[in-house]
Amino acid sequence: MNWNQETLAKLLNENQNWVIETEGDCISISNDEGLDAFIYAGEAQLIVESTLFPKNLVSDPHALNDIILRTHQLMPLTTVCIHSIDGEEYYVAFGSLSVNSKAEVVIEEIETLFDNVGEFLETYGQYLKQEALA
Repeated sequence: MNWNQETLAKLLNENQNWVIETEGDCISISNDEGLDAFIYAGEAQLIVESTLFPKNLVSDPHALNDIILRTHQLMPLTTVCIHSIDGEEYYVAFGSLSVNSKAEVVIEEIETLFDNVGEFLETYGQYLKQEALA
């Protein structure tokens, strides 16, 4: 299948535990635990991502970046980056896959991202400023 926004929306709407909304070129996915992700279909790949926390809430960015580089491979299929959103930098968890991926692989990528977001927040939460934890 060569995925596009329309075919992705149809596939994602089959999951009864997700709320799906189209937002411009992206599709937002909210799961039953209150986590949000966005998926975008480009020409060659699909990108699915979820915001972790704003960079300005990190108490020691150098230490956090070091631990991310040493541990993110422990969370399968998901990588962490810093991405600018509306002029503010955020740590973002994301995965990418081919637009020709099977439906099961697309669903697995999204489910894994949701699982890994919780793991990332637990693992990296100690690097957040106290006000971020309140």
